[in-house]
Amino acid sequence: MAQEPQKRLIELYEKGILTKEEARACFLEFDEEPDFLVEEEKPRLSFTLPRLKIFSSSKLKQEYAFADIESLFISMSEGKVSFVKNKSDQVQIYLVYPQQTNQAFLPQIYVENQGLHFASNLPCHLTVSLPEQWMSILNLDLGRADARLDYLPFEDISIHSSTDKKQQDIRITAMNLMSQHLFLQLVQAPVYLQVPKQQGLRGKVESSTGQLVVNRKKKPSPYFCEKKGDCLLYLHIKTVNSPISVKGVQHAIRIL
Repeated sequence: MAQEPQKRLIELYEKGILTKEEARACFLEFDEEPDFLVEEEKPRLSFTLPRLKIFSSSKLKQEYAFADIESLFISMSEGKVSFVKNKSDQVQIYLVYPQQTNQAFLPQIYVENQGLHFASNLPCHLTVSLPEQWMSILNLDLGRADARLDYLPFEDISIHSSTDKKQQDIRITAMNLMSQHLFLQLVQAPVYLQVPKQQGLRGKVESSTGQLVVNRKKKPSPYFCEKKGDCLLYLHIKTVNSPISVKGVQHAIRIL
């Protein structure tokens, strides 16, 4: 039966800390020839290969789940955020960000008064998976991050974008389950708003330059619009010179 020093050497070898040559050299000091080294070579290799695959990634991936959340407060500087629907009763967060990151700049997540708060100064990719239930507030500060908001079960929605680059992409899909208030504050970012055909719309779009581009047509600012339908979407957009595209109601928009 192997004694304690020999057992320790076998353990270090099996964990991949000692190589085969190092383990053999240690056993020779006990005047023993370690026969197990040749037999265990294949299991040792199959153990180390997955570790090499994991540590070669340049991205860190994290997942979180939160229960009893009514509101979201999200602040990003760069990257992309996506909102999707899930079958769970929890809010789920999927986060990807660079592995080589200063600890002082890591994304911050916390819950307070049934509100989920997320803040990141990193160029991260955030996916928010929401349960199929009506929620209260969404406050989304994009910075210069892109946004794909396909599922927004919120009563009050505020979206801010501070970038002055037109390359930003913001896509929003409204819902017709209940009336919603949607407020957008932009600089130059183009916005694509998809409104269901049966949903009503009452909105105001204004630009600090006095002129707008709505559905590729120049309009004076402020531009008022409405459409009859169910579950009104109250829309208010404030921008400098962002082009606005509204799909689903382009033939029904009119100046009041």
